Amino acid sequence: MTDALGHRAVFSVILPATNVITEPEMSAIRVPGITNQTYRFPFPGRPEGFNDLINLMKPAISLALECQPDRVIIGFSTEFLPNGLQIASDLRKYVEDIVERPTTLASEAVPEALNALSATRVGIVTPYPTETNQNVYSYFSDLGFQVCDIAGIAKTDRGRIDTAQVREEEVKAAMAAVDTAEVDALVQVGTAMICSGFTTTLEQTHKKPVVGVNAATYWMALRNHSILDHVKGHGTLFERY
Repeated sequence: MTDALGHRAVFSVILPATNVITEPEMSAIRVPGITNQTYRFPFPGRPEGFNDLINLMKPAISLALECQPDRVIIGFSTEFLPNGLQIASDLRKYVEDIVERPTTLASEAVPEALNALSATRVGIVTPYPTETNQNVYSYFSDLGFQVCDIAGIAKTDRGRIDTAQVREEEVKAAMAAVDTAEVDALVQVGTAMICSGFTTTLEQTHKKPVVGVNAATYWMALRNHSILDHVKGHGTLFERY
């Protein structure tokens, strides 16, 4: 339900409690008349599967309805999980059955953005270790994309990957590592890793589109909600599509 500040739309954004990147990145892209209301769920470690993920998310999904949103955004992408495509499909069905509102999933946003850009050959940057990147490779390959290379920026602290500590210069170096002549778009996945704020700089450097997951998710939410504002400073996706 729209309100005094969100007179065009109110979005409820559901995030892992450990993710401190998605909220500020989406806030930076927010257009006039839209408000983002964030709800968080515990994230003690990688879910073992769909049921484990849903058990973590259930309370946040219920709370996200309290502000009577016009759309729900799931700022958690499943591409790093085994069988991530099936989990994404199951997650959409589960959430939409509960919230009974239009729902945007980060899991679907990057592929949607790549299709809009007519990009099929990608270089991918992640915050994950090599073994997890095999899941990312399968996720995009199964969707018909040619994954030319993947670079993972895995930072470990007591056995856990601390994605939010990845710095801009590390992402830029990883982008350079996966950019080859055959790549027609560069991709960043991992919603808790920065990218949106320097997408335009990356595009100027590499002369090709760059798709970061948080920007792509918010772009998809806006466009699917028939909000067609173009935003400067966040790359080709927001400026042209």
